[in-house]
Amino acid sequence: MNESIGRRKGLVQKLAPGLGAACFVAAIVLGVSLLGIFTRPLGFLASLWPANAVLLGLFVLRPSLAGPSGWIAALFGYLAAGYVSGDAPITNLWLTSSNMTGVVTGFILFGRLDAEDRALRRPLSVLHMLLICVAASMVSALVGTGLAVEPPLQTGYAFWFISELSNYIILLPMLLTAPPRLDWNAFAHWLRNVVPEAATTMPIAALCLSVAASIAIGGPGAIAFPVPALLWCSLTYGLFPMSILVMLSSLAMLTAEAADLLYLPASFDFFDGSTSFRLGITLVALGPLTVTTITVAQRRLLARLDHAVSMDSLTNILARRAYLERSAALFARQQTNRFSGVAVLMMDIDYFKQVNDLHGHAAGDAVLVAVTDTIAGELRRHDLFGRLGGEEFAVTLPDITREDAIAMAERLRHAVERLVIPVDDGPALRTSISIGIVHRTRHPSGGVIELLPLADAALYQAKAAGRNRIACYAPPPRSAAAAS
Repeated sequence: MNESIGRRKGLVQKLAPGLGAACFVAAIVLGVSLLGIFTRPLGFLASLWPANAVLLGLFVLRPSLAGPSGWIAALFGYLAAGYVSGDAPITNLWLTSSNMTGVVTGFILFGRLDAEDRALRRPLSVLHMLLICVAASMVSALVGTGLAVEPPLQTGYAFWFISELSNYIILLPMLLTAPPRLDWNAFAHWLRNVVPEAATTMPIAALCLSVAASIAIGGPGAIAFPVPALLWCSLTYGLFPMSILVMLSSLAMLTAEAADLLYLPASFDFFDGSTSFRLGITLVALGPLTVTTITVAQRRLLARLDHAVSMDSLTNILARRAYLERSAALFARQQTNRFSGVAVLMMDIDYFKQVNDLHGHAAGDAVLVAVTDTIAGELRRHDLFGRLGGEEFAVTLPDITREDAIAMAERLRHAVERLVIPVDDGPALRTSISIGIVHRTRHPSGGVIELLPLADAALYQAKAAGRNRIACYAPPPRSAAAAS
């Protein structure tokens, strides 16, 4: 009996996560389907149908949901939405078949892309997404066009196809580029402390004005009014924010057209006029999205290049040139009234040559990495830490008092002294550092180049006194300086 109960509990525990995921999929499909059903000006075909794009984006982002239970749950969600809206059973089944076949087609084709393309992170990713959306829309329209009775078959197919395509292109990029997790606390903190700047607010303002102008002026070229502002936005924002802006501007135009707020030239055929407008909105959205993917890819490439030039390849701290340049830029900043001073630390790993000689260069590299990781973990966010060469390092501590600089140096020395560094095929190693400090209450005219030799002289004093200690630079007495 107990064994049978245990098996049942185990079965329930295994089924619970799958059941929860299926309920989640069904609830999402039902909710967005009802949203689309409420926008049915043509009796049976929704002017906005987000369900297919949302379901496809959900399954592409979380393939674990796209199991048999997930697809069955999606089917149930579509059918439940049709039942709530009062569709006839045959109409409900037909529409559901159309929706499901389109999503299945898109999911299969997206599965052939790698993760970078699915997240629209490559220059051709938008083109790949377009081709997949075209295929999914064609299949969906092919299945669903049989419901159209009044318009000619080819006109109904074209309207269905373009409506599906526009829904995919407008909504899918936002889903594909959404961050996996959004830290709401960090986002709320950012909102409370954000300071609007012209460089980041002007593109959005221009987009809002251009969309308003399109609706107010109308005419054949109305859909093109927002293009310059969209391109400006694409050069300013990232993929996810840009996808949201494209979606909102496109939905604003489509809503205005559906509500007869946007003046367009009279057309003999409502289907032809609406189809042409939707296709135009869809094609307008593709350009800015493509520009954004290219811009983001270029930024990532430049960031990687800057990292390769600026960072030491072994220790992943600033290389000599980058350390000197950033320290010089820091020294060039204007001091505030509450400026506490600046300190430069020169440090050297004690007896490092013996580590290489006795244990090999691989062990020496392990010591370098362990020591620099430990030091970097103790520094403040705005401190500058660089490798000057070999086992010599320097740290620039801005806005710090002499006492705090000495305390920081002692903390670094103790942290390294406590290190136990594992080495392959040998006993763990221990090491220590010697540190020379120079502090100034004002930025010296010669910048970091003036302070480094003084810190190096203090480092020499620390090593001469026995190593594993710190020494503060003290200028020689005036009499001794004069005698020399």
